[in-house]
Amino acid sequence: MEPTENSQSFNLWDIPQEQIEERGPGDDQGPIAEAGEVETIAAISGDESAGEAPSSPQGAQSVSTPPTDMGSVAQAPSDNPLEEMPDTEFPSQGELNEKIIDLVRFLLVKFRRMELTNKEEMMQRALRDYEEHYSVIFSKAAECMKLIFGVDMLEVDPFVHSYFLYPALGITYDGMLHGVIGVPKTGLVIIVLCVIFIENNCVSEEVFWYAMNNLGMYAGVDHFIFGDLRSLITEDFVEEGYVEYRQVPNSQPPRFEFLWGPRAYAETTKMKILEFYASIVRQDPRSYPEKYAEALREEQERA
Repeated sequence: MEPTENSQSFNLWDIPQEQIEERGPGDDQGPIAEAGEVETIAAISGDESAGEAPSSPQGAQSVSTPPTDMGSVAQAPSDNPLEEMPDTEFPSQGELNEKIIDLVRFLLVKFRRMELTNKEEMMQRALRDYEEHYSVIFSKAAECMKLIFGVDMLEVDPFVHSYFLYPALGITYDGMLHGVIGVPKTGLVIIVLCVIFIENNCVSEEVFWYAMNNLGMYAGVDHFIFGDLRSLITEDFVEEGYVEYRQVPNSQPPRFEFLWGPRAYAETTKMKILEFYASIVRQDPRSYPEKYAEALREEQERA
């Protein structure tokens, strides 16, 4: 099968552009600085370019964050009240991205330690002086944790907003001992399972890497978060039982293909994978009627 034969699905992957933020060894931020293995992470940006400050306070409105002092807006005499407000009322997109990064780094430490965290702790350790923008920063950081690292956040106490972090979609493998040590690989496992499922549950190596290339992931090129992708997928994920990597029977020269492994079938479902995929491409799972019907049949068979 040619790579373009079923490539439409992967043109729909609409993952926002990533920003690499490097922290030097001198950046002592308490528990955040202890995430030594995670020197670069991705921050999900808004409409502005990652790290690029808007040219005016109006530009920062893309963050959808209310002004700190609503009264000052009501009393401003200008036709455009935002022009009369000092720049400090709106943090730039770059500043918000930095705080998203700080919060993700903090959450990664909590995940590694299997510790609960809460809003107060997040404010004190990662978001000090940004309380007004907590909801925006937290939602983006939670999205980053799930889409990139495959880590979900369960609110266990709504009164203090405390959260437990755990691998998403029922998968029990975090992959922190493989590839780049200390970085969760559950998100990569989920992406691999998505590619295989969308490509009719069995995908040739050529088509698989074509799809991964469209996501900025290349065999033989270390990924800036996960490391050696080929080794992770064809060795570690295979050894852990999430992926089957086999030679196509009677192929000369030898060709290989990818399938779900037994542990993937045991721990997650096609419906969960489809819903995850649909959330990335911002579609309803029913937008893929054949895949939705297949996933629904599997759920009915499991019931």
